[in-house]
This record gives sequence, structure tokens and C-alpha cells, in this order.
Amino acid sequence: MNRLRATLATAAASMLVLTGCGSGTTSGAATSEGATAGAGSAAASTASGPAADGELQTVRVAAVPVVDVAAIYLGEEKGFFAEKGMTIDIQFTTGSSISIPALLQDQYDMVYTGSVNAFQAREKGLPVIAVAEGGRTTGEPGADHGGIVVPEGSEIQDAGDLEGKSVAVNAVKGLHEAAIRQSVKKAGGDPDEVNFLELALPDMQPALERGSVDAISTSEPFLGNAKEAGHRLIADPYIDVDPEFVTAVYLTSEQKWAQDPQFVQDFVEVVKKSQEYATEHPEEFRTELSNFTEIDPETAKTMILTKFGWGFPEQAMQRGAQAAQEAGIVEDAEAGLDGLVVDVLQ
Repeated sequence: MNRLRATLATAAASMLVLTGCGSGTTSGAATSEGATAGAGSAAASTASGPAADGELQTVRVAAVPVVDVAAIYLGEEKGFFAEKGMTIDIQFTTGSSISIPALLQDQYDMVYTGSVNAFQAREKGLPVIAVAEGGRTTGEPGADHGGIVVPEGSEIQDAGDLEGKSVAVNAVKGLHEAAIRQSVKKAGGDPDEVNFLELALPDMQPALERGSVDAISTSEPFLGNAKEAGHRLIADPYIDVDPEFVTAVYLTSEQKWAQDPQFVQDFVEVVKKSQEYATEHPEEFRTELSNFTEIDPETAKTMILTKFGWGFPEQAMQRGAQAAQEAGIVEDAEAGLDGLVVDVLQ
């Protein structure tokens, strides 16, 4: 417990250097009032804990408004949370550098974040655990929700040709960079010779068309928009990490898990049920996207959806942590994995 208290006291300072799933990762701006709330606003004022008789227990979730999160919105709409005596309060933050320290200060119960951020937090000794997958690659080359795109007339034919070129990523030393490096390496190139430039996802295609960058690493719905505009997909970086690469996770604190395991278990069971429902009912899932983002309903009908899986496949997690190490996001992949995943449904 002394280690836990000391870690909580220094969490905010430690997390200042965390990178990855930030505001640039959003697939559209949130439209709810809660979308602009930060770690210290509404989320802090809505405590979880045991609900009174007949009342729903609030689960305070920090997230970024990406496609994956639509699954738990759908679960709320279908009454899956209510079945467990729960309701969700999702607050959109700018990313893990805000949300993980707030989690450790009990301002949130759960945090949706990129897997590389989870590795980074765990390596730094922060008492966070991954209790549910947030999303995976589809594992289907040419049909994934993330990809590297170049102009149709570009001389670049594959990721190996990115040596000496500029590539836009949503966050330097983040998820996309870690994955791109694997694509470059797989194609016989040297990732250290690639010039990574940070741009928000909505700004990438215009930059590509102006010639400001040679390639962009983007995700849906921006990936589909770029391909429809005639630009060419040259690599599937998530798949190049691993065909089952877990791109995002739901974190909670070790303290929350120790103090209220039933609360955590109930949340995870609902996430699993919600993701399974979203997979089985893709049209409802697509409709939900337009309810909390600015994704056009017509775009939502055709975009490639996140794949949901369960169980944190060991090889894929190891490959993800290794990719983070090779990108310089973590120094020790094993430390980033050690104790991170907890099967709360056992």
C-alpha cells in the first residue's frame, strides 16, 4: 500500500511524458456536452460506489470519441448496463496523459486508451490494469481500419520506400508510429530513416494533397475518405504488428479492483456483451457512430469497423509491447506487460 500511495502522489508528473492516443486519434468530434469535460470537471463530481436501492450505479469512463467506444454507447442504449444496475458517464478527454492520472486520483473508474499507452504506464510502475480489450485490427490486409496512404502517382510502392520520406502520424511516439515502424521493417526498410511528423487526423489528407508530407498513417473514417479520393494504400501497419494486434484497452486501477471487484467484473461483463452485440448487429453499431461523433451517416455505412475480440491474445500483446519498445515508447517491453492484464472474469 505504501508503494500505491507513493505512486498515486506522483502519477500526474509521471504521465506528463506519456504519448499516443490523444486528441488527434478521434474519428470525429463529440457532440454531447460531456465531450468537452476534462478530468477535473463532471467526472470528478459524479462518484461511483454502491448505489442506493433502486438507483443505478454510475461508471465514470474517460475516453476519446473513436469508433471503438460506440460499442458501449450501444450497450447503454440496449439496457445492458441497466441490467447490472449500472449507467455510464463517458467523459471525453484529450488522451491518456490526462485520463490515467485522473483514474489514479479516483476521478474515473475506467479509462479507454491505446495499448501502447497502457504499456508505457505499467512500465513506469503506475498501478493500472487492463481488464477489457477496447478493439483490435481486423487482421484482413487491405480491409483494416488503419493504414498508410500515399498519393496515387507517388513513387512509393511499399512501406520500405518510406526511408527518407515524411509520414504524418497523429502522435509522435504513439500507436501509429509504433505500428508503421513494423511495416517499414517488414518491407526491408530502416524505420529510423523515416521522418515522422505530428498532425491531427482531419488535417492529414489536405497535407498529403498539398505535398507537405509524403505519406499519412490514418484510420477510419479518414482512411476511407483518402482512398475514395484516389489515394493509394501501401501498408496495413496494425496487421504488421500482429494479425490480432490489440490497439486499445480499458484500464482500471489496482485500488478499484481490490476495493470493489464486483463493480469491475460487472463493467467488464457489460463491455463484452456490448462488443458482441455490436459485432452481430453492425448496422446498429454504424448508426451509433453518428449519434456521438460528427461522422456523416453515409460515411458510417461504408467505413471499415473495428474488430472486437476477447482474452488479450498473448502473442499479440507481446508483439505490441515489443513494437512499443522498438519505437522508443517503452524501454522494457516485459516491464510494460508485467502485471498489466488481469482476467477479472475468472
